[in-house]
Amino acid sequence: MLLFAIMALLMLPSAAPAFEMSSKRDCAICHVMWLDDFRTDKETLIDWQPGNVLMKDTQGVVSSEDICYSCHDGYVQDSRHLVWKHNSHKTFVKPSRKVNVPKSLPLSNKDELYCGTCHSPHGAGSAPKGGVEGITSFFREKNVDSSLCAMCHRNEARFTLTNGHPLQVPRGRISTASLNLQGSEAADNPNIVCQTCHKVHGAKGKKIVAIENYSSELCTECHRKQKQVLHSKHDLRLTMSESKNLKQQLPAESGPCGACHVPHHAANKKLWARPFAIVNNPSQMCLVCHDHPSNGNIRQVGVYSHPVNVEPLSNSSIPTDLPLFADDATRNPAGRMQCFTCHDVHQWAPEKPVYFADRDVAGDANNSFLRISNSGISTLCVTCHRDNKPVLASDHNLSVTAPDEKNVSGLTPNVSGPCSACHLPHHAVGTRLWAKDRSAGSSFAMQMCTGCHNRGGAAKLKIVGGSDHPIEVKPDLQAITVSTDPTTGDLPLYDSDGNRKADEKIACLTCHEPHRWDPKTTNAGGSYSFENVEGSPADSFLRMANAPSSALCNSCHRDQAQIIGTAHDLNVTAPLEKNLRNQTVRQSGPCGACHVVHNSPGRIRLWVRRAGPADRSDSVVDSLCTSCHSRGNIAEKKIPRIASHPTDRLIINTALFDKRRGFYTPLFDGNGHRVDIGNISCPSCHDSHRWGFLGNAARPVKILQGSGASKFLRTASYKTVCVNCHAEEAPFRYLYFHQPDKRILRPD
Repeated sequence: MLLFAIMALLMLPSAAPAFEMSSKRDCAICHVMWLDDFRTDKETLIDWQPGNVLMKDTQGVVSSEDICYSCHDGYVQDSRHLVWKHNSHKTFVKPSRKVNVPKSLPLSNKDELYCGTCHSPHGAGSAPKGGVEGITSFFREKNVDSSLCAMCHRNEARFTLTNGHPLQVPRGRISTASLNLQGSEAADNPNIVCQTCHKVHGAKGKKIVAIENYSSELCTECHRKQKQVLHSKHDLRLTMSESKNLKQQLPAESGPCGACHVPHHAANKKLWARPFAIVNNPSQMCLVCHDHPSNGNIRQVGVYSHPVNVEPLSNSSIPTDLPLFADDATRNPAGRMQCFTCHDVHQWAPEKPVYFADRDVAGDANNSFLRISNSGISTLCVTCHRDNKPVLASDHNLSVTAPDEKNVSGLTPNVSGPCSACHLPHHAVGTRLWAKDRSAGSSFAMQMCTGCHNRGGAAKLKIVGGSDHPIEVKPDLQAITVSTDPTTGDLPLYDSDGNRKADEKIACLTCHEPHRWDPKTTNAGGSYSFENVEGSPADSFLRMANAPSSALCNSCHRDQAQIIGTAHDLNVTAPLEKNLRNQTVRQSGPCGACHVVHNSPGRIRLWVRRAGPADRSDSVVDSLCTSCHSRGNIAEKKIPRIASHPTDRLIINTALFDKRRGFYTPLFDGNGHRVDIGNISCPSCHDSHRWGFLGNAARPVKILQGSGASKFLRTASYKTVCVNCHAEEAPFRYLYFHQPDKRILRPD
């Protein structure tokens, strides 16, 4: 049996020639010039072309498009709807300088791209993830994650260096079904690759994108939230139809997304498609349109606008839904504030995501591409400016106290929000983003308060302008001390434009914080419903409470603060005594027992007590002392026997004494102003705020009698102007002026 089998095998014809013939015939399906039938002297249907027709180092027409079409016309597989319909990758053109074709992807004998540059039945081609089923793709190289594309389009593949659309990142919400519907060649790939958007054969859009993109259909297939920009004021097809992007395309050509973004070779990492000249200023992406006077029909930000490209006051003050940005315009929690910190440029109204405003509709605090609506209680403003949120629960919330008041934009507080009654983020009329009309005359620093606090203003019931604390004057830093730190000072100074600056002038805002009614509380409730609440020295928008301790006054007037704890501190000696405003000392503070900051009823020194008797018309300053040191008043037990200096002895106070030195003796005219020639009055010798001249220590209250170094005397007895007339008797006449029996110099 075994022998029979061997003999049978030997009788079979040789298999080698049969295999050779079969292989040759299979290859000849494409390599038609290999067929022996062409080796004849007869004419054939296909012209005999033994030389190099298309592909380098080859024979015949094997790599011509006709050979491909001979099978893909439906005879083997119908690929006409893929390859020969719509748009395909360019062929029979020389590669541009923008691509780098490797040697493994050959060009034609004319150095042009052709089908065989990417395809070959002899190549290592595979399916997108390298499966064996991919051999039918006939790729020359494997095409895992569009790696074949990246071999030539290297710049686009290196998107981080060339500002291109990110690759190899999760594709997000776009579904496989959606990609299949648009004919994507990477529908099953979970990441973004070249073929997610581009289709080498049968692409319906230009640049071989899978679908037409004239209305940014391809972009919005993934970026669905940004789709809301279509038909809004940021759809430049409607508002800037003649403007061109970096590729010199009109919005109608590029699509609404392409007017501002391009997928490859953009101006920055946000795929920016418009001019971007200023380095490290991402807000330029907005300002290129909104801060350009030539764009007359586009809303401009104006001269005074909210600062951008600046660091927030503190990172903790910025919530995550108001993002910060790095220099390359990417989100970064440690970045800076930009236009798009507050604005979502793709959505007109934050609470109406599908609402599209007509191009001629003016924006307001409810829309204007804001990330958060700013009407009602100015939610957007107070989200960052939390320290100013207490204004909502105060009389400075004009939606309660002056609901009909309008800002320069013609908007009432209920429409603009309480913050925008006084401040506008864009098109303000001055520093501090001021939103109310300015007038000539007084400085802007003053007008920020007097703009309402005047006879015809929103705060006409709370006006000043009678006898008030001086403003718009530089403080005498030798006499008083104020904080001059322009950023952190408790009592700041201001220039005429309302900017905090060291060594500048006192303004209303030096003592007042207009956003906080009570300095002791951080109450920021939005349910405030009161109106015109009567204030006191403990609140009234003061930067620090001035009662019961007069801390605000003492912060500047530190020499006068030495009154605390002395007999002139009525908190100690007469706590139930009331001033002309019917306030006890505890209610007014020690300083407020005698002085009031606004609308003083007295002639001088902001006096708020009833003036006392005086011996002569030019002794108005004496009446301040006798308001207490007179019969029937709280210091009637301290009425001197002799109270006034002779009036026919004018004192000349310029020859020997310098007012900058501590022992200067001040003289006063009938209006209480200091002069160099005049009569002696009570405050010439007495400093009512300081018990003793030897030091700043306060006099213990239990000590009722003063010594030669106290009694509120201004200086030592031998350093007074008395020596001009009284020579060696001057110390006695000075110390015992009110006790004539002790004035005489006695011999030893």
